[in-house]
Amino acid sequence: MFKRNKHKSMRAAYFYGPNNIKIENLNLKSHSNDDVILKVLSCSVCSYDVRTFRNGSFKVKPPIVLGHEICAETTNEIIGKNSRIRPNQRVSVYPVIPCMHCWYCNKKKYNLCYNLKELGSTVNGGFAEYISIPKTLVEIDGIIPVLDNVTNEEASLIEPLACCINGINQIKSKNFDSIVIIGDGPIGLMQLMLLKKDFTDKKVIVIGKIEHRLKMAAKLGADGVYNVTSNDTNFKHVSELTQELTDKQSPNLVFVSNNNVNSLKDAFMLANKNGKIIIFSGIKNSTTDESDNFAKNLTAEANAIHYNQITVMGSFSSTPLNLRKAMELVSSEEIRIKDLITNTFELERLEDAIKTSESFIGLKSTINKF
Repeated sequence: MFKRNKHKSMRAAYFYGPNNIKIENLNLKSHSNDDVILKVLSCSVCSYDVRTFRNGSFKVKPPIVLGHEICAETTNEIIGKNSRIRPNQRVSVYPVIPCMHCWYCNKKKYNLCYNLKELGSTVNGGFAEYISIPKTLVEIDGIIPVLDNVTNEEASLIEPLACCINGINQIKSKNFDSIVIIGDGPIGLMQLMLLKKDFTDKKVIVIGKIEHRLKMAAKLGADGVYNVTSNDTNFKHVSELTQELTDKQSPNLVFVSNNNVNSLKDAFMLANKNGKIIIFSGIKNSTTDESDNFAKNLTAEANAIHYNQITVMGSFSSTPLNLRKAMELVSSEEIRIKDLITNTFELERLEDAIKTSESFIGLKSTINKF
């Protein structure tokens, strides 16, 4: 997989299957006309990395290097159709590798490509000292300079922030009075910041289960926070809080910003008439019992969609334009993501970083020493 190069070698965290990651010394792949070699400076742990480490993924064929939230440094000059990036320039990387031939690619909707590949899933990702980037990403302006006042760790969060921007861009109408975010992790908090910036007249409630994260949500401007550990399965208090904040029952917007299958049922329960649900996260595999229980409720949920005229939308990944917008927002400090970076690790401690993430310790875990 890696051709011998007498000048450079690298350490990489190879995923061999569930609960099996090994740090290995490898020879760096030589330069060719079809790839760009970047030196990784920071790569954050996504919940997708956590799920894949524990359970594998239909996208992933081991062995492979995981990690797609990447800040890196160029080793040579990169010349694209519309850009030129100098050597030793810090960059943020778009992780979707499009085929460039399908209808969606022709419309520059690269995240919807029928034949897409992804860094950290089908192509080696960022949990390594170096990463080989297909030339395609240069052609679509998927490698963008990191602005001077943005740290390496912040730059590795540009990709998930871009995904949040893409999700919010799905909202074609402002015909809603309040917003509920189900999920108090880094994604939910980024969505909160973006929503409070773009919809200043709307009330936003964050639902979660980790007290220190909910306190952060309140600090970031949430109009209300709710801890599900109170076992209020009917979300009576959330409904009351929403009604209190908006002073009426009105269309609302509900983000499902975590991978728990039960959050889908919660979203249907919380959506008002003519409301909208955006399913932002992939849903993790459920046990048989959970699947059976969920299936029993499908009819009721389908009727809720029908009678209440609820719109359900999905949101996946982002586009290079979203990536650039995210960089601008972080650089201008319109969106402050530095407080989300609470845990940093060396590459050798990747498993510790994953365990920290899945245990909800702090907010974002990042590998920044290789």
